Amino acid sequence: MNHRPRMKWAWLLAPLVVLGTLLVAPLDGQEVRALRIGPDATLPEVPLSIDLGERRYSQKEEEEGAKEVEEFYAQPGRVIYDERLQARLETMLHRIVTAAHELGPRQVPVDAEEAPPQTFTIRVLASSDVNAFSAWGGNIFITRGMLEFCQSDDELAGVIAHEVAHSTYRHLREQSARLRRYQAQQLLAMIAAGFMGINVADAGIMAQYVYLALFNGHSVSDEQQSDYAGVYYAYRAGYNPVGMITTFERLHRWQMTQPMPNDLGAFQTHPWSDARARALSAQLKELGLPIDRRSVTHTLTAMVRTSTNRPGAALLYVANAELFEVAAEGERDGLTRAADMTLDLNQAFLVGLRSGSLSLRHDEGEANWRIVGLAGLRGVHLITITPADAELGGEPLPEFAQRVYNRLRAAFRQAEVEAGVA
Repeated sequence: MNHRPRMKWAWLLAPLVVLGTLLVAPLDGQEVRALRIGPDATLPEVPLSIDLGERRYSQKEEEEGAKEVEEFYAQPGRVIYDERLQARLETMLHRIVTAAHELGPRQVPVDAEEAPPQTFTIRVLASSDVNAFSAWGGNIFITRGMLEFCQSDDELAGVIAHEVAHSTYRHLREQSARLRRYQAQQLLAMIAAGFMGINVADAGIMAQYVYLALFNGHSVSDEQQSDYAGVYYAYRAGYNPVGMITTFERLHRWQMTQPMPNDLGAFQTHPWSDARARALSAQLKELGLPIDRRSVTHTLTAMVRTSTNRPGAALLYVANAELFEVAAEGERDGLTRAADMTLDLNQAFLVGLRSGSLSLRHDEGEANWRIVGLAGLRGVHLITITPADAELGGEPLPEFAQRVYNRLRAAFRQAEVEAGVA
């Protein structure tokens, strides 16, 4: 009797499959909505014409796979449930799956009866890993680490759109079918090797290498396809697809700090993040969309905190790093002076102040030193440093002014690196 292979084997090999390594079900009593893929969410009027092809699927296979995902990974404490966070993620997912319904790929059921519309759910894993996964039945999982890694809804929407594309293209089903074919071929090859006098263990090892090369190659193409479709999903849903570029660029900078081979060849399951960012940049240019990284990432923010050590003084911060302690000057206390500097800095940040335009000025005959720059092709005054400020800092004024300038410039440079505009 022929028995249809159970789905569970696909998940036991999950480390070799790009769509999932750790998936769990929600805790009891928590409300997670299943969002139907259809014309439900109101999307902005974005002109977009694209043919993403079609995908064939088996509803029975989807349902069996989804059931095993729930059963096999239902481990208490693995899922974070926060009502406000869940509502935010489901709103984003709703818009993206509506866009996916409009754009495709067209879904073609292979069962005798027409299958119901595809549904999606999204859950948050209590993991610090920066990752997201797509599983059977439209189950999407995103880690706490990924939520913290994304700096805007546009970046997060790009991650979700990528995972939705994995589901709409039925990549897991295709990988499962390829693996079943490979397993049958491997069995025949090992039987033939026995007849030919070849060591069966050696034949099995070689077969595993062939498996890795074959399936990792498919995984790379799946990732590229999901990146491509994800751009259109995010854009049609009203999000800025530049967020996908900045996410990959920041991931690449992180990858460069990790110990790994320079070239994994056939055993690389994902394209390098910088290559993916470049491909997405080219795609956005073809769409005629501007690539403004600052619109989807954190910009610098200046803020003021009262000084606990000296009455009348205040601390000026940029990007959560202390710049210097601002002293009182005449009738103006340090808090008022720092607030004025904060306003000037934040206005300059918004109109594109760059680190390369900063300069430290001291005109002969003046008591104070000034930090100035260019924002929007216009000269702007940012910070005034007085002898009283230097006295609080415990240094001579020229050295103190130089130190404040270096701190501000360093904060700018770090923010530009993070935003990918350095």
